[in-house]
Amino acid sequence: MDRKLDLAPTRGTLPGEQVTTTHRYREPSGNVVAPLMGTRLHTATISLGIFTYLNIQPVYYGLLHQPNDNIKLVTGVPTRLNMALLSGEVDLSSVSGYAFAEYCNEFRLLPHLSISAPAAVESVLLFSRYENWRALDGKKVAVTNHSASAVNLLRVLCKHRYHIQPQFVTMPSDLDAMFATCDAALIIGDMALVEGHLRREIAGVGVPTIFDMGQEWAEWTGLPFVFGVWAARADRAEVIQSSGVLEALYRSKVEGLAHIDNIGQEQAPRLGLPPEVCAHYLRQMTYDLSAADLQGWRLFLELSLPNFQWKNIRWL
Repeated sequence: MDRKLDLAPTRGTLPGEQVTTTHRYREPSGNVVAPLMGTRLHTATISLGIFTYLNIQPVYYGLLHQPNDNIKLVTGVPTRLNMALLSGEVDLSSVSGYAFAEYCNEFRLLPHLSISAPAAVESVLLFSRYENWRALDGKKVAVTNHSASAVNLLRVLCKHRYHIQPQFVTMPSDLDAMFATCDAALIIGDMALVEGHLRREIAGVGVPTIFDMGQEWAEWTGLPFVFGVWAARADRAEVIQSSGVLEALYRSKVEGLAHIDNIGQEQAPRLGLPPEVCAHYLRQMTYDLSAADLQGWRLFLELSLPNFQWKNIRWL
């Protein structure tokens, strides 16, 4: 039977309001239980979606270094994997927190797995011609076509924190092309990490001002931001639970978090960044979908999704 996600309070809380959070897993009967874990194993092959970004490497480190014959890996950017999970192309995937909530009736949420930022994230960045957010009111802002969560976080910050109304234009992630027609540009992932590290000049702009979306959210709300979660298709829930893939994922994450420096060394040549920059970046993330993460995620969803009902989210 599906387990409902139960997290107090019952409404979103704006910055400055006091709130007490209780994180628990609750059966429909009302009994508080631990997260469901598969214990029976069989040989079903599970297709697993993986973002092609550095920030997810700690979770998949073990699987990538010791492949599991029963797990088929499918790679892509967040928006690509969001649709792959929805269409049934993959059984289980990391997905954006926003996309999960949009289609929560189709998905089941995995406990203890997320890509969250308690403060600065360094890979979800708004590059702007202006030093002041409010100067973007009425201006064109280019937004990446790779992430639903990042784009909607930007919309929430503009509307609720800075009270401005930019014109959002979805474009491929290319800072030079974005600034050719717009006054600011939102990019994510490895490209944002590299561009933020380089802080290079853009033609006609100079060196843009950089706003870190994780830092902006944390300063405003005092909460972490959940950029990604792990979701399973509801119609594959029983097969996934009995396949052993959940245990494999949790073991893989433990292995990855113990080898952050190794990941930095491995990934640095691909990104053209020093290994210590990559390792420092990964240590700013959390991957456990904690009670504080859930509180921040809930607030974001209630601000960004009309008619969203937290009670509709189900655990795997």
